[in-house]
Amino acid sequence: MSEINYQALREAAERAIPAMERLLMLPADDDLLSEQELKDYGVDIDALNAFKFLAGPETVLALLDERERNQQYIKSRDQENEDIALTVGKLRVELEGKDSKIANLTAERDALREGEMGDARHSNTRAAADIYFQLVEECEIPAGGSLVEYVDDMREKLEAAEKRIAELESGSQAQKLVEAIIVAIENEQERLFDEDYLMDSKECIDVIREEVKRWNDSRAAGIRINGGE
Repeated sequence: MSEINYQALREAAERAIPAMERLLMLPADDDLLSEQELKDYGVDIDALNAFKFLAGPETVLALLDERERNQQYIKSRDQENEDIALTVGKLRVELEGKDSKIANLTAERDALREGEMGDARHSNTRAAADIYFQLVEECEIPAGGSLVEYVDDMREKLEAAEKRIAELESGSQAQKLVEAIIVAIENEQERLFDEDYLMDSKECIDVIREEVKRWNDSRAAGIRINGGE
């Protein structure tokens, strides 16, 4: 089907709400009234027909498909977040180990330069060299490469990964807020429908504000919200 005109659909729905409310106020035995008779009762038939035309089965299916795609996208983003978090964790462990060894190597080098190791300087020099070559081998640094440059590169990758996680989490939380608002509106609409009543635009906005407040309060308390939970 053609692309959904969300603005037109919203405007049609807003116009149809008072018409539906007026229709529901009619006596139950007036369900066979003609369009002209309904108009005489103040029912905006044109608004109802416009909404019926725009919100047909194809539109509903398209909206459901779009929501399903959004949910799949959220799942893929969450999986990407988890993968990046695992990578960052591994990088942290590797970097901490390399930093520790480099610190020991640097301390021994400085001590050798200052002559503080006395007669043991030759054996310690060999030990320091062993540590250096062990690091080069573990890090798979090519011949002529710099161990310091490798560690700096590791730090840059770690910072980039952490930045990416923050970006993904920000986008994912925003999308989840939208999903939570949709679920809240649907739940409230279903409850009111059972009472033969439809939400007007003001009540819909109130539901959105309440859901956003609940979301912000939960985020401030450090609680992670998934969907409508």
